[in-house]
Amino acid sequence: MERPLSPAIKKGNGYPREFREEAVRYWLNSGKKASAVAVELGVSGWSLNRWHKEMEQEVREPIHTAGVASNGELSSSLNALELAKENGRLRREVEALTR
Repeated sequence: MERPLSPAIKKGNGYPREFREEAVRYWLNSGKKASAVAVELGVSGWSLNRWHKEMEQEVREPIHTAGVASNGELSSSLNALELAKENGRLRREVEALTR
């Protein structure tokens, strides 16, 4: 996986969502420690870990509130949420490219 480019300017209260997602994906696929990837990207290791936890929480949170009963339903719900999240990310990328 290609290393995400660090944005030149932070938006408002932090880095753009797309950058955070790409940074976490890069870290998880690299096999490196968070601190090493953080240095490469110019962010703190603490931020990288926090972004990862936030993304995991986003995937889990709707499932817990939905009251899913069986593991099969949980697995398919997780897959559906991941696909919906990826779909939203891709739509944002297309929108940004068409501007």
